[in-house]
Amino acid sequence: MFHQKVKNVSSETFSNKTLSIKFYLKRIKSKDNDFVVNTQIIYNRTKSEFTTGLRCVSNDWNNTKEEFLKNSVFNQQLSNLKSKIFRVKNQLDESGVSYNASDIKKCLLGSPQSDDNLLAYFDEFLKRHIKNNAWSESTKKLYSNTCRYLTTFLVYQRKKTITLSQFNLTQIGKFDDYLKQIIWNDAGDRLSITTINKHHSRIKAVLNDAISRGELLQQHYANFKLSFPSSNREYLTKDELTRINSLDFSHNKPLDAVRDIFMFSCYTGLRFCDAMELSLEDIMMINDEQHIRVDQIKTNERREIPLLTPAVGIINKYNSAHFRLIKHKILPSYSNQRVNVYLKVIAAQAGINKNLTHHIARHTCATTILLDNNVPIEVVSHWLGHTNIKTTQIYAKISHTKLQNQSQRLNEIVGFDSLK
Repeated sequence: MFHQKVKNVSSETFSNKTLSIKFYLKRIKSKDNDFVVNTQIIYNRTKSEFTTGLRCVSNDWNNTKEEFLKNSVFNQQLSNLKSKIFRVKNQLDESGVSYNASDIKKCLLGSPQSDDNLLAYFDEFLKRHIKNNAWSESTKKLYSNTCRYLTTFLVYQRKKTITLSQFNLTQIGKFDDYLKQIIWNDAGDRLSITTINKHHSRIKAVLNDAISRGELLQQHYANFKLSFPSSNREYLTKDELTRINSLDFSHNKPLDAVRDIFMFSCYTGLRFCDAMELSLEDIMMINDEQHIRVDQIKTNERREIPLLTPAVGIINKYNSAHFRLIKHKILPSYSNQRVNVYLKVIAAQAGINKNLTHHIARHTCATTILLDNNVPIEVVSHWLGHTNIKTTQIYAKISHTKLQNQSQRLNEIVGFDSLK
């Protein structure tokens, strides 16, 4: 509770009083090495404490510096919290009231800044990034979908609004349960764990933005662990590619075109959206070899990819096609959904027992076309347009082809063949 206003006393009088802020670990009951980071405010011989909500193990905390050893994001949140406490103190100084550490805490935790409407802030976050051209069209759509799910979740919860601070660990858990029961298509399929986690990741990004702008005190997602299943990148072998290429689609133009779209990405590693946007103007000569220049829709980065002979053959196949003459596009125009439907038919006719989708072409390029032929992983990373080589390393699995090649090489070196 605030005390009676002091008359004829300047705000400098209050400002000169010492404010001390300390961060320390407090053990969580029933947890041997699990702590929560607490905040202690000491002002004018009064003390008040509250939890930051951030968890930590003892060997990841520097008692001297009162910060995390390995988590710069959490350290930034602690720094933001400290700045916010000082701002509250300055505001109380200017108001001319007498106050103590408990009053600072009440003003801090009850600040109108933390009561911003979550959906309104999400919408403002979207508009800001769209205005700054920071996102591709696909990224805009993904964030918009997450916002839509968040809106329907509140309807499901019979809530009109929810504030940033109210979207706590309990609400996050309820939102997770809500996403797991959603049926998103007529076949009765539910959202995958990976898709659900990506929705969480986008909301987490919005909340982190609110923290960085001083609109939110703590990130409740810090205690909600996202567990992504291990990635198993399906790809086609050289034999399976040969079987697809050998199919006769001379009397079925849609299947023939979809095969070309798929094989083109097998040789270039292009995502579907990038392949569909390619035009004749994107073909250029570098060191007397044909390359395609790609401004990636997903990452908005430019790269040049050498055109392998089979890819050039697919391009030349449509030199007289109507779509080429009118739109100058390199490949026939189909929707991703239609391509994936036709690929199921192609896989069945080729005797391939895999859930064939267009994105498998990208995996096939990385594994069968490049890595299996000893292309350095740095080159593969550029070829695929990865911004982080760790992403490329997901593809650098030990394939059956590599095992067989190494086995034959070792037999020749060691001379096992002579022992037969």
